[in-house]
This record gives sequence, C-alpha cells and structure tokens, in this order.
Amino acid sequence: MLGTYDVVIAGGGHNGLTAAAYLASAGKSVLVLERLEQVGGAAVSAQAFEGIEARLSRYSYLVSLLPAKIVADLGLDIRVKRRRYSSYTPRPGTDTGVLIDAGLGLDDADAATTRLALAADAAAWGSFYGGTASLARSLFPTVTEPLLTRSEARRALGDDTLWNSLIDRPIGETVAQTFRDDLVRGVVLT
Repeated sequence: MLGTYDVVIAGGGHNGLTAAAYLASAGKSVLVLERLEQVGGAAVSAQAFEGIEARLSRYSYLVSLLPAKIVADLGLDIRVKRRRYSSYTPRPGTDTGVLIDAGLGLDDADAATTRLALAADAAAWGSFYGGTASLARSLFPTVTEPLLTRSEARRALGDDTLWNSLIDRPIGETVAQTFRDDLVRGVVLT
C-alpha cells in the first residue's frame, strides 16, 4: 500500500471519495486516508443508539445534493427515492407535534395535516420554502462548475429581495421574522 501517489486525499467522506473517483478516472493514482472504520462520512447509515438495532442515515438530505452530472460522470447506479414525510417534531408537553409532508402529492390529507400543524405559520412556510426552492433552482445547477462570484450568484437568482433575506441577512433573523412559533422556527433552522 505504501508507495508514490499522484494525489493523497485526507478523508473518505462523500466529497473525498468523489474527488478520488474523478482523479482515478483521469488516470491519477490516488490514496484515500480515512480515520474511521467505514468510508462515506455523512452519506452513510449508522447505528445511532447503543443497543437499538436500527440504522439511521446520518444526513439523508445529502443524497438530494448529489448532482446528476456526478452520477452520470462516474457511471453510478443510483436511484433516489423520496420519502413521504420530511420530518416530525413533537411539541413538548403535548401529544401533538409538527408533521412535515414531503410535498409528493401522495395524499391531500398529509398536506392538510402539515398545514394544521404549522397553524399560523402555514402561509409563511409556503412562501419561505418557495423562496429556498427558487434559490436552489438558480444555483444548484452551478455546483459542478467553477464557483460563481457573489455578484454572479446574485444575478443568477435575479431576485434581490430573496437574496437579501436568505444570503445577506443572518438566516436566524429571517426565520425569526418570518415564523411566529418557536417550534416551527426550530424545524426550519434544522
């Protein structure tokens, strides 16, 4: 295993492995060093609780951040399946909570349950996540390209008000001013 390599990558997380795959496909000899027993970093499932035989995704949302270009470039056989609910957060001291429908349109009752759980914040939720979706549609296609400058990214979004609320201002301020319920604010911030 010891020898001379063109590139040594410290960390076998998802980004390190992706970089190694690209470099190897370009003909470079690559060594990936990982301190943990398993590679994959935040993109793997792990036993979260001692004594409970359930494996949970560390950061399942990362799968949605895998650009189709990388999947195609590396010839990966990956099919992403969306889940019906994106989260459930119990409301302390009650038998209720905030159930967030993933917006798949599978069941109108799920959307209604989400609106009911969000209560006075339901309209703000739709508006806020409409804005984050707009930001993602504008900027996500550029993640495999050279990094945009700040002014290029702002121009790509084309909405100065949205840019100010999600980029220029601290996100905590925007969330605090947008949502009334502290539990909903916590769900948004996570």
